[in-house]
Amino acid sequence: MRHGIMAALVAAAALLSLNAASASDAPALGPDPNLPVPRFVSLKAEGANGRRGPGLEHQVEWVYERAGLPLRVTGESGPWRRVVDPDGDQVWIHAQNLEQRRTAYVTEAVALRRQAREGAAIVAYLSPGVVTGFTGCDGDWRRVTIRGRIGWVEASALWGTDCATPLS
Repeated sequence: MRHGIMAALVAAAALLSLNAASASDAPALGPDPNLPVPRFVSLKAEGANGRRGPGLEHQVEWVYERAGLPLRVTGESGPWRRVVDPDGDQVWIHAQNLEQRRTAYVTEAVALRRQAREGAAIVAYLSPGVVTGFTGCDGDWRRVTIRGRIGWVEASALWGTDCATPLS
């Protein structure tokens, strides 16, 4: 009888750990805006302070001067969002400095193409550091907009274009 109870407890523990593992694959919902964490957002305006912790009492690590810069939200604490920037730096920014609009950061020189395929007509060339609007996904291609031009870029040349979270 004891072996049967022990076997049942082991099976229940295994089932619970399996459920917890599969639940961790899906993005968690953040406590404040009830949006998934992690997710991508963009910097609303120039001059946003990136702080060491969630609060005005924490030291300013960075002052972000690129409106539209994509940032990845990895945590939330009240009105503060822990974000990672394209360089991999992690700071806390007040939610009022962020917007849900999705953007992309160009990490390497790349062609902006008319269609989502290699060999398609080239619309423009994008340099590293350029920030574009991000509006869609097609396999390994991302639809971006910049200065009135719309086209497709290979995802490997961009940061901030995860298609797992919804586009705004």
